[in-house]
Amino acid sequence: MYFIQHIESITHQDSFQKENIWDELKPLTAENQLISPDYKNYIPVAALRRLSTILRMGITASKACQEKVPNEFDSISVGTALGCLTDTEKFLVTINTVSGDVLSPTAFIQSTHNTISGQISLDLKNHAYNMTHTQNALSFEVALKDGLLCIDEGKKSVLVGAADEAIPFLERLRGSLILTHLPFTSGATFAVLSGEKGNSIAFVQACEVYFSTKSQETLVTLINQFLDANNCSSGDLDLILEARSDFRFLAKNHISFTDYTGFYQSASAFALHMANDWLIGNTDDKRILIVNNLESNKLGLTLINRNEVEA
Repeated sequence: MYFIQHIESITHQDSFQKENIWDELKPLTAENQLISPDYKNYIPVAALRRLSTILRMGITASKACQEKVPNEFDSISVGTALGCLTDTEKFLVTINTVSGDVLSPTAFIQSTHNTISGQISLDLKNHAYNMTHTQNALSFEVALKDGLLCIDEGKKSVLVGAADEAIPFLERLRGSLILTHLPFTSGATFAVLSGEKGNSIAFVQACEVYFSTKSQETLVTLINQFLDANNCSSGDLDLILEARSDFRFLAKNHISFTDYTGFYQSASAFALHMANDWLIGNTDDKRILIVNNLESNKLGLTLINRNEVEA
């Protein structure tokens, strides 16, 4: 089993370093802003000036996780769909507007997707396995599967997370490349997973991804097959956390996590935080299914169990 030892999120909710984020969660509106912690508590002031929002979020959430667990991470797995958009845009604008052949490499260096995991490793002085996964809306689930494999291989303390950021340019893509009515948002969620139970509330029983899904009937079939493979049925689910509302009929309770996250492609990572803390406040509930159907042709499924439930 893969136990969730600790989890932290920086989002448009007041979610950072909260014992139970459900005490603060509210549906988002278009006016909601990212609620940032005091980054100076985690990042030197001199470094803050050169770090974009997504790097600040990733480093801070990771360091907050490291403070709560006894062992250094022996594996780091990060998912991001669009990477460091602020630095990417800055780099492209600089190329387009600056004359001459000498350009500062900083924006280019920080524009790559694996800058997030690399910067986390540098700040933590961690030289363990480090991997970035970029699979659009399924980036977090693939990073999570990598983390679970690391535990299967004997890793003791695995950091798994995801981060994405919004920039104004994304509004120009709404309705064409990005089909959503939700406000564009930023967010970072990082969790520490271990094969040891410790004081954890929940564990990840299984995670699966499907990259080519088409019809509603196919999705229902895939969900039922996933549950069957894990000795579970829809009747056993106490809650479904879903990007939309397509599968409201499958569980006793249903919540669209995008009502609380807005739109960023790795928002299902925050759904993991929601699931973990739901079990803190709802002591009779035992099983939660996270359905990531943020993009219509992709499906991510993650089954979360309370520790007392045997997989």
